[in-house]
Amino acid sequence: MRKIGYILLLLLSALRMNAQIGGENIYDFLQFPTSARMEALGGGLQSIKNTTDADLSLAIANPALLDSSFHKQLSLSNAFYTDKTNIGNISYAHYQPKIKTIFAYTMQYASYGQFDGRDAAGNATGTFRAADFNFQVGMGRHWNRFYYGVNVKFILSHLETYNSIGLATDVALGYHDAKKGWTAAVVLRNAGAELKTYTPETGRQKLPLQLDMTFSKRFKRLPLTLSVTAHNLQTWDLSYPETSSQTIVLGTQKKKGKGSEVMDNLFRHVAFGAEIQAGKPVRLRFGYNHLRRQELGVGKKKGMAGISAGFGVNIKQFAFDYAYAQYHRAGSDHQLTLRIKLDEFGKKAK
Repeated sequence: MRKIGYILLLLLSALRMNAQIGGENIYDFLQFPTSARMEALGGGLQSIKNTTDADLSLAIANPALLDSSFHKQLSLSNAFYTDKTNIGNISYAHYQPKIKTIFAYTMQYASYGQFDGRDAAGNATGTFRAADFNFQVGMGRHWNRFYYGVNVKFILSHLETYNSIGLATDVALGYHDAKKGWTAAVVLRNAGAELKTYTPETGRQKLPLQLDMTFSKRFKRLPLTLSVTAHNLQTWDLSYPETSSQTIVLGTQKKKGKGSEVMDNLFRHVAFGAEIQAGKPVRLRFGYNHLRRQELGVGKKKGMAGISAGFGVNIKQFAFDYAYAQYHRAGSDHQLTLRIKLDEFGKKAK
């Protein structure tokens, strides 16, 4: 059990872990980036909307993006984390013209691998596996420039002989101005409850409730799209209590000023992303997440903690995305996403 505890702790740390919002929730795998594009742009929720490049993998977390342009699109994503841990999803969207609504059917998974079981005395008890699953149905509609969507989630968690069942929902509202090239959305994520607890003694635990706002701007005369995400708005203080008021410098303790504390905490809520169109089929992406860098960087040598990058290639009916993000000097994430436009097979590519 020591190994699984280590992996789960590291994974939760990768997802904006801190003493104020982390360690008190279950089903934290729901907070992981749902696509390579999302990871490369800083790991935050995205509001990038473009009918010529509809990306179902972004709409898994933000159902306000869903519209008829996602019809018959299939999305496959997988993130390769430390110690053979895989987190990903499979999603398919279908538009119903009679009710002017599009539905997205998604299965999210987190596979933590196989472990050697031990009893209290250290004797081997065989091997076991641990995994989490989310079976999700999303729907989206729009009225003029306003878009709105909902996800309903049925969650299963299996850790050795312990099982948990939960039910949750995402509610999203967005605004898209195609002429000016900007999009905004606000999303309340993972509002719900645990229906069946791991053990009767533990009682029901909290889900990772999260309130995010996201903005994106696509420039007409520049091959550039900028995105900004304000995440975890339900909680102001995102710093560890033991480091929120002091910094260790050369073995001495130096107090931060009140103003610098406020600014640091403000930027811990923000993730930035930039997407550059390098020719028609290729897109280059870069991102920065200040919270990851502050909490997961080591001392003054933070390396690339909080920095992410990737690229995307659109070829006819297929789109391929790759992202690299370093959470910590001891571990990083390589994520792949493949999108297939099933309704365009046999048609001439645009």
